[in-house]
Amino acid sequence: MKCKGVTKYIFFLSGENTGIAMVEAINLLKAHCKADLNEFHNQIALIDVHSSSLCDIHSIFSRLAMTHEVCEFAGSCEVGELGELFSELKISDKKMCVRVRRIGRVNINSVRLERELGAILYKKGARISVSNPEIIIKVYISDRAYTGILVHSTDKKQFLERQPDLKPYFRPGVILPKLARALVNISGIRKGEALLDPMCGAGTILIEAGLMGISFLGVEIFGDIVKGCSRNLLHYRLPANVIQGDVRTLPIKEGSFNAIVTDFPYLKSSRSYGELDELYSDSLNEFNRVLVSDGKAVLISNIDIDTLISEIFRIEERLMQRIHGSLTRRIYLCSR
Repeated sequence: MKCKGVTKYIFFLSGENTGIAMVEAINLLKAHCKADLNEFHNQIALIDVHSSSLCDIHSIFSRLAMTHEVCEFAGSCEVGELGELFSELKISDKKMCVRVRRIGRVNINSVRLERELGAILYKKGARISVSNPEIIIKVYISDRAYTGILVHSTDKKQFLERQPDLKPYFRPGVILPKLARALVNISGIRKGEALLDPMCGAGTILIEAGLMGISFLGVEIFGDIVKGCSRNLLHYRLPANVIQGDVRTLPIKEGSFNAIVTDFPYLKSSRSYGELDELYSDSLNEFNRVLVSDGKAVLISNIDIDTLISEIFRIEERLMQRIHGSLTRRIYLCSR
């Protein structure tokens, strides 16, 4: 729906962690254009994008990891009012179809509803094609019905193809590609800007950044891991921009990077860094030094580090991701 220079979009978010998915969507948009979160409920986020913003909105959508689909908003209503909403929709001369998606425990026959809504459009003169539509009208139903024209569908298969155990160099316990991409997007970094992962391991974050056209550098303390990370980067035809170094004393000049995205070790102490309290304290000071003045850091930890971060950065977002009974990731979006 377009109104006074604003286009409203429906984001159908991943149900695995709607909080992370919502922050990814809104931060990615805000980094490129003027956008406002209008509504957030269950797996649905409504976001207003101002058309005066100079951005290629569809190329931005293509970066999304934890959004299943994006639609241009056509309306929302109670389920019983869908017939009235569809009777007022504008009809295109292109072939159309209706697809209904239930969210949560909704007692509705999706197939029958699709037929009923499609019949309304057909009576208005629409060309209906279920097998080969040029326009797909989506209806997402939870406690309300949200209707829109599909403009983006995320390729979820790509993340399965980049699973850690399918890469040339594998290390257990790494974050998965979908989350890594979402974290890069949460940082708000734009194509062509520079991202640093100063504890890059096998390079999952670097790979996702590189595939989105973002310049990157990885730092890793162990030489054998540097070689393994390089192999993974080259496997995806990305430059092997990874060096051996210590996150506590980065061999990088001040103000070199627009964003830092990194995953801290999940131990009480580390054979390479010693006590983790010292690692956090020293590395946070280094992050502050190498970031540009308006740079952002996305930091992942298995322990609460709010106090340590707050001594140097401002915490903009604090997100949680439960992995299993003994591991919950804390994800911090920080600004200088």
